[in-house]
Amino acid sequence: MSLGAGALALRRVQILVSPKDVQFADIVKKLKSRSITPLGVDEEREQSMGWCHPYSGESDFDQAHDLVYGQAFVFGLRADVKRIPGTYFRLQMKNALEALQKNEKGKGRLQGKKLRDATRDRLKLELLRGTLPSVRLTEIVWHLDNNELWILSSSQSVYDDVEKMFIETFGWPLALYNPGTLGVDFNRMLHGLSVPLDDNLNIIPADFRGDVAGKAALLKSDNPALAETDLF
Repeated sequence: MSLGAGALALRRVQILVSPKDVQFADIVKKLKSRSITPLGVDEEREQSMGWCHPYSGESDFDQAHDLVYGQAFVFGLRADVKRIPGTYFRLQMKNALEALQKNEKGKGRLQGKKLRDATRDRLKLELLRGTLPSVRLTEIVWHLDNNELWILSSSQSVYDDVEKMFIETFGWPLALYNPGTLGVDFNRMLHGLSVPLDDNLNIIPADFRGDVAGKAALLKSDNPALAETDLF
């Protein structure tokens, strides 16, 4: 759920590349290259995914600098999907087969499995052309000073889509911080009062940047208590 909807659910992700190697112009250029191609009502495609404007959902990055707040750049990932309800499709399939069997009876044309497969493919395309797509828009905050991403969703499927698209677009690996929930006092935020977030965000139970040699020594320890200690 996005911040604009009155709640903040997020996943924190570290981009494993130095901020010095990242140029804002290159970010915008690569986002444009993989921006969303929206599904139309009369299209036969089942799904489309790409980067977009975080608020309008359009493939518009011409004014990308307007989406930079301090060191935070806000953009979005949009996924359009057409879904045909299974029960409805089976009913339409049954009606189509019955009509075809009556018309083709005695003519020696497609029979059995071939008839079903051909009918299924044609029917699916026809139904897709008349199906409205569902649209999912995910807001993402890119902290340019430390290359940390905030994905404003706690959904695993959303994270998987963001990770896949990000690696395909930029080629940089990602490391996910331990996901959790964040409680925010929106009444204070609404009245312009201070809303500290640092204490809530700096919860990193899995920190792999520590002393590797020291952790290895703990693993070899004969002390059972140390052996069971959470090394990270």
